[in-house]
Amino acid sequence: MKATIALAREGKIKENASIRDQRSIIINAPIDKVWSVLTDVGNWSNWNQEVKNLKLSTESAVGSEFQWKIGKMNARSVIQLMDANQIFSITCKSSLVERIYVWTLEEDEAQTIATVSTSLQGLFAILIASHQEVHSELLNWLECLKQEAEKS
Repeated sequence: MKATIALAREGKIKENASIRDQRSIIINAPIDKVWSVLTDVGNWSNWNQEVKNLKLSTESAVGSEFQWKIGKMNARSVIQLMDANQIFSITCKSSLVERIYVWTLEEDEAQTIATVSTSLQGLFAILIASHQEVHSELLNWLECLKQEAEKS
């Protein structure tokens, strides 16, 4: 897990992981609003229906731990990087699977380009999620983030 944490703290996923993917979307909202929605972990389940059983004991900050379920994975997660309005990453540990999520935001006039990358590694990675399930999950994350950030 140490190598996974080190990568996440640099805003990177594990490039040689058994499952990895990356997706992007354009959001018609300023970058600071998108960042605010994305990094408010305690409210994820309010705008992303795939996030279940979320338990965050503190405000979102580097080192904050939380538990949640995404897809078939029940995970213990830690926020590893919050580089204001640019990069947000977390690590997840579940049933011999290690996962990294890295979200990056880029400002383009009044729009924001949001990208999410993920990697899954471990003995049960392919039992928890197929490549197609991960692909669909990332697309859902971005669509949900877009809808929430574009609300007036």
